[in-house]
This record gives sequence, C-alpha cells and structure tokens, in this order.
Amino acid sequence: MSKAPLLSKPLPGEILSLYLSVSSTAVSLVLIRIPEKAELPIFYVSKALQNAELRYPPLEQLALALVVSARRLRPYFQAHGIKVLTNQPLRQVLQKPEISGRLIKWAIELGEFDIQFMPAFR
Repeated sequence: MSKAPLLSKPLPGEILSLYLSVSSTAVSLVLIRIPEKAELPIFYVSKALQNAELRYPPLEQLALALVVSARRLRPYFQAHGIKVLTNQPLRQVLQKPEISGRLIKWAIELGEFDIQFMPAFR
C-alpha cells in the first residue's frame, strides 16, 4: 500500500508553487514547496463550479481557480511569492486591456500579491 502524501509547512519567505486544474464541473489546485527537487504539498483546494461558472470559457475557469486559491490561501499569498505553474496563457489573459469586467476585477484582486507565471514541466 502506498502512503498518502503528508502536508508540508513552508519556510518563512520561501517561494511557493501552485498547480491549477480545471474540469467540466470543478476547479482545483495544490500549493506546493519544492525543496531540493522534491514537490511537497502544502494545501489542496477544490471548488465545484455552479450556475454561470459552468459556462465560463476554460481560460476564465483557470483564472477563477487562481482567484479561489488567492482567497482561500490568503495568508500564504501574503507571506510568500507564488509561482503559478501552467502551460496556459493565463498571464496574458489577465493583462489584456479588452478583457471582460469579471477578469479585470480578478486581475485587480490578484495584483496585490507577488504572483509569477511559469511553464509547467511534466
């Protein structure tokens, strides 16, 4: 039998990484730390999509996952730099001047945190 991964505690000032995932009915994420090439989970979050959220385009659902993570894990986002590991153009979507009002609101909300977007290597 394999062991379930234990949650890890981040070190003060450590840069944390965030994986986002979107399915047809939910968004989820895992906040991790990467000491010496090992990925150690810190926190898992999942949110079932409801009503209009189910009709968001996939990139908006990905942006929603990031906003949900920032809201639920606010103490981590305030105390640490966050690297969002994604192969999707999420940064560009949040920085477009012609984006929807919802995305503008989310971009402003996320602007208070030290968030970097990096390619996810698998």
